[in-house]
Amino acid sequence: ISLETPIKVSRNAWNQAPSKSGLAIGSSITMQDALYILVVKSANDIAVAVAEAVSGSEPAFVEEMNAMARAMGLTATHYVNPHGLHNEAQVTSARDLAMLALYIHRDYPQYLDIFQTEKVRLGKASLETNNGLLEHFQGTTGMKTGYICASGLNIVATVQRDGRNLLAVVLGG
Repeated sequence: ISLETPIKVSRNAWNQAPSKSGLAIGSSITMQDALYILVVKSANDIAVAVAEAVSGSEPAFVEEMNAMARAMGLTATHYVNPHGLHNEAQVTSARDLAMLALYIHRDYPQYLDIFQTEKVRLGKASLETNNGLLEHFQGTTGMKTGYICASGLNIVATVQRDGRNLLAVVLGG
């Protein structure tokens, strides 16, 4: 898998509940574009399409997500799906999300610019982030927002200010 790997929207991916990318069944984008769409739009169809491309199936990808979470010491995390939509068995903690953010910063610094993206153009559509900190809080370098009714508003935010790097995790807002 590389940033140029094609990610195809299957019927299974297309059938996911909103939020969606708007791409049609059978259409393809690159892995790089998929990552931008995931971070900016939280597109559930793209999360499933990436899972299928990386691991061959959604269940296989979830199994790999859980294995990686265990390897990283994310002791309060258990995944059931790749997109984060509600399932009683899918759980995490603020500590585990902070650890995940720190791993990303340490091991994948080449991808950090993705988390600062405010808008993605997809054909004629403009997909915009829900992370208002990027626009309104000086020094914000990004990370990720999320929302489902069961848990409320959630954010992992990173900031660089006065030579310091800050990380905050807020769940259930």
